[in-house]
Amino acid sequence: MSVTIAIPVYNAERYLSLAMSSVLNQSFSDFELIILDDGSSDKSMEIARSFNDDRIRIISDGKNLGLPARLNQITKLAKFDLIARMDADDIIPLDRIEKQYEYLMSYPQKDLVTMGCAYIDNSHVLGVSIPKQSYNLTFKDMLNGQHGICHASILVRKSWYKRNQYDSDMHRVEDYELWLRAFLNNDLNVGYIQDVGYYYRSDVTLNSSKYINTFNGGLLVAKKHNLSIEYKIKMKFKIILSKLIFACHLQDKILSKLSYDSKYEKESIDYNCLLNKLNS
Repeated sequence: MSVTIAIPVYNAERYLSLAMSSVLNQSFSDFELIILDDGSSDKSMEIARSFNDDRIRIISDGKNLGLPARLNQITKLAKFDLIARMDADDIIPLDRIEKQYEYLMSYPQKDLVTMGCAYIDNSHVLGVSIPKQSYNLTFKDMLNGQHGICHASILVRKSWYKRNQYDSDMHRVEDYELWLRAFLNNDLNVGYIQDVGYYYRSDVTLNSSKYINTFNGGLLVAKKHNLSIEYKIKMKFKIILSKLIFACHLQDKILSKLSYDSKYEKESIDYNCLLNKLNS
């Protein structure tokens, strides 16, 4: 069985080459790589076309449809029955797909598998989130995002994606809403691998509209799924708090709390070794 790996791209010229290299150098080599452009206006597609590898498929229609719509498009484009995704500014360890493929082959009852996530800047690991071996998921866990799923680290059976499409109206919360909806439909049969399988690039700036739009997205989820008044109040409080933080120019103080911690030394060594391999 082969794997489709897909990278939705929007103006990602700074990091796309590194992201693609981390895919093309996977220990598991039987895959196609779909580069799905969402109307980039920078050199992203020029960079994508500079790679000479028959496994790459570049799809670019010049339109800006948004991430949820592009994620649904991947399911239609995928040639193979297993689909992995990642973001265009992130990196994956070179054994990620091999580990996930072996897991799904060993556990045919699982529809998707996720891995741990390391949060990075250009040279350090800022933090690490490793899922538990298993979760007895509850509705409260789903609402609080305590489900252990790292959104872009998943390997998914195509049949599951056909049953569980992203909601194109849920910008910035498309993954959150998808996990919640699948859980409510008793269709979230997820497996966990307790290794770092994804290097997620943390923001170097805090953007007010980004955070406020995320919490506004939470209100859309609440409306769609008829969530409690307490949940809606929580989202509205976070919107007000975000506005106050930026109005008082406190965002830099919050950002300064994100710093390299020596307890992530091993993961940072692994990350820098990976960077050296990809840049050599």
